[in-house]
Amino acid sequence: MNINDIARLAGVSASTVSKVMNGKDNDISEATRTKVLKIIEEEQYVPYFKYMDKEGLKPHVIGLIIRKNHRERENIVLHVEQAARARGYGVLVSYVDDIDDIQTCVNELIKKRVSGMMIDSVQKIHCGKLDKAAVYFTQTKKFETNQGCTFYYSLTEAGRLAADRLIEEGHKKIACITKTADEAVIEGYKQALQNQNIRVQPLCMYSGETLEDIEKYGLNQCISQNVTAIICGSPEVTCCVWKMLERMKMVIPDEFSVISVGDGELLNILGDGITGVEFPVKDMSSRMVKLLCRMIDQDEKMRVTEKFPPRIIERNSIVSPAREKQGDMIIVVGSMNMDITTEVTRLPIGGETQIAERLFVFPGGKGGNQAVGAGKLGGQVHMIGCLGQDMDGKQLYTSLFENHVHMDGVLFDKTSVSGKAYINVDEAGESTIVVYQGANKNLNIEQIKRCRYLFQKAKYCLISLEIPEEVVEYTIKTCERNQVQVILKPSGVKKIKKELLSGITYFVPNEKELGLLVPEEDSMEEKVKRLRSSGVKNVIVTMGERGCYLENDEMSRYFSGSGFEAIDTTGGADSFISALVVLLSEGKSLVYAIGFAIYASGITVTRYGVQPALPERKAVDIFEDEIIEKYEIVEGEK
Repeated sequence: MNINDIARLAGVSASTVSKVMNGKDNDISEATRTKVLKIIEEEQYVPYFKYMDKEGLKPHVIGLIIRKNHRERENIVLHVEQAARARGYGVLVSYVDDIDDIQTCVNELIKKRVSGMMIDSVQKIHCGKLDKAAVYFTQTKKFETNQGCTFYYSLTEAGRLAADRLIEEGHKKIACITKTADEAVIEGYKQALQNQNIRVQPLCMYSGETLEDIEKYGLNQCISQNVTAIICGSPEVTCCVWKMLERMKMVIPDEFSVISVGDGELLNILGDGITGVEFPVKDMSSRMVKLLCRMIDQDEKMRVTEKFPPRIIERNSIVSPAREKQGDMIIVVGSMNMDITTEVTRLPIGGETQIAERLFVFPGGKGGNQAVGAGKLGGQVHMIGCLGQDMDGKQLYTSLFENHVHMDGVLFDKTSVSGKAYINVDEAGESTIVVYQGANKNLNIEQIKRCRYLFQKAKYCLISLEIPEEVVEYTIKTCERNQVQVILKPSGVKKIKKELLSGITYFVPNEKELGLLVPEEDSMEEKVKRLRSSGVKNVIVTMGERGCYLENDEMSRYFSGSGFEAIDTTGGADSFISALVVLLSEGKSLVYAIGFAIYASGITVTRYGVQPALPERKAVDIFEDEIIEKYEIVEGEK
């Protein structure tokens, strides 16, 4: 740009421009003078600065120096320009590769006669006469204290905030994946874990130079450590991780909770939305410009240090982790129903109409109850069953999922509604149940075949009889082939094929069910022996508040009840079975597992409903000493 260019733009002669610049413009109209000066200012024609010096004026231009690898580079430039424009200032932006280039850039901006500068640096830079009009910004609190005015947010703090959010949700095995430039995030992550006395595992941390490195090595490395949550060091890393998890058919947040250090609109459209840690760069940029303009206008140096804390933007990518698994895999093959329970003074007899005192609607079904019971107690449990595509089906699915049950074997049937159970409970806690199978009757052998990979990994399988008989038979045979131990609750049947009984490891009827199956014998012991002669290895007869009876090759033994007072016995048997299988999956002795199951069942019957009444592990564990004493469990037998 030269004087002739200015003259051409203004539509005047070069001599006119010269007169205006040199103050010899007495013969030039004010309109022309103003027009020429405006163009000179807009074009930043260097000789104009001589004029401004002469008039004691300052150019309305701010210099912004920012590193090319600054993670919030685009946002800072955008918000600085907006804030400066609102105050009548323009912005000259200079990008640098590293800190060694900053001084050169500062010198160039001084030559261009900017009024002040904003510098991305942790070190003080020599700015000559502009030292009074220079502010600094960083993404760490580790900067030289003699800079004068420094504004900062902390990557380390953001990493710590992200980890704290996951720990608050219950996660302990957390991965942190970043690009090398953002390793400060890992420092914050480590601080958060150490503050909560959680062991820092090196293989749960990965820092890669490129996204390709992260895709090739980082995610697989971290997932192999059985983490339940992932901190992504930036939105671009988050996108990379999300795509890889989707490719691996792993669902956020069902299988992994995810949080991004850094936020943006993109995180709104990934899945159901990814929770992000937002850096307040808009607030910081506005504050920087405001203070710098004040320093320029008042020609005074200030000393200010301001921190801009990150904040979490909640979306839908963080849930509590599935329970840390304590034992072998458990499969539940059975029914899922919505239980409609009425509380009556006594159970109705034929032809009688009763007025219910209260009504409760809870998720239930033998299979669903047993799966939830095992999940609440810490079991590694997978459900196989069939639900209708209705509101009840969605509620049943949610209940199981929220109680730590893997739902990979559950299908939604378009042709049927979800199963229902109509339950009457009297004042003594006794109940009658009528079941409408609904979608449960559509559970088929093909579905069991599709889940054969589960049987190859499992140690135990719980089966209930509210599903088609052929499915029960095929499941038991599948278990035999894969050496999976079967636990069967014979609900409401009068006969079971002898060849099936031989495939059952633990047969758990109540007294009424035992009587239906073996009507020809008088005593309980004789009935059990008859069953055992069919090949059943262990028979456990539950007797309500009186406890249970066990018979196998090693022992015949009665176990007394827990002593809890029942108000609803509906879920007692399911609670017993789920507790039994969880303790067995953990390698506990059968005697201790039965004692534990009696107490779990006892706690359940003191509450209404089934699934809401099933106890968490800690509610039963507090009775450990009492169980050991009552059932005379000796050291080494537990």
